[in-house]
Amino acid sequence: MPDTFVTMHDAPRLSPYATGLVTLPVRYAAVCRSERVRAPAPMLSFWLQVRGTAQVNAAEGAFTLRPGEWIALERGSMPEVQADEHGLTLGVMLTADVMHGALDPTDRGLLVGRGCVSPHDRRIALRLWRQGASVPQDAGAGATMRALKPLLKHWQAAQDSLAEMIERCPGRSFHRKTRIFSRVQKARLCLEGNPQRMLRIEDLMELTRFSSWWLSKTFHAVYQETLQKASMRLRMQRARQLLQDSQLSITELAEACGFHDPCSFARQFKAWHGETASSWRARHQPGAMATESGDSGPMSAAR
Repeated sequence: MPDTFVTMHDAPRLSPYATGLVTLPVRYAAVCRSERVRAPAPMLSFWLQVRGTAQVNAAEGAFTLRPGEWIALERGSMPEVQADEHGLTLGVMLTADVMHGALDPTDRGLLVGRGCVSPHDRRIALRLWRQGASVPQDAGAGATMRALKPLLKHWQAAQDSLAEMIERCPGRSFHRKTRIFSRVQKARLCLEGNPQRMLRIEDLMELTRFSSWWLSKTFHAVYQETLQKASMRLRMQRARQLLQDSQLSITELAEACGFHDPCSFARQFKAWHGETASSWRARHQPGAMATESGDSGPMSAAR
């Protein structure tokens, strides 16, 4: 299926089909009915799930958006967003110059990350998105920027919890702190988008262009937990989801969470939850069998 873009002219119909590109580097997208869209490499993007679910596959990893959830990604991420058959995902793709040009000089701009908004804020975002996307293509840059500003300001407010973390970043100026925060956020998104494997510190160093020491220190200062703990927490979260929603054996589940040694997974799960993976499944998955097919020998420790 080809990539799909919605231009400002198309927006009132919330159609996934394009009729051309606008001259100003701003694109509005409405992804629905199992359609998909890919953001161009030079553009940063912001996506909000209105209804249903959507899968987002980006350079940082794979994410699922549920109603009210949003994700903001930097240029180069090139996310591909695909809604389910009942889903509706709203997006705006733009360059950094356009974003800062539409906002006031004192505004911080949109931050990289994920979050969730209330149903009320979701309705406001939908209304503002429609207003911005309905501006005619020949209306000029001024009209386009004026229509874009309220939506960006609304999404900025949705990121207030992230903005509070910026002050924990090293740096003398707010601009410097914001740049560092953006790079650390990419590492966090990479962890969140790849809970099925244990990322090496070298991978995150390459992504953020920080040294191992600087990355570890800054990550801990911003999020109040170490990289190692954050990685394990996310993998344990994935383990709980798989235990509850799948019929994978404990050995298969361990591999799906990035553990090559099932016994190591068993020890970690019990240390985090105070009970074995099998007993956790028995409590949260009605009718779960007491034993897992395909497990034997050392995995008795997982029970």
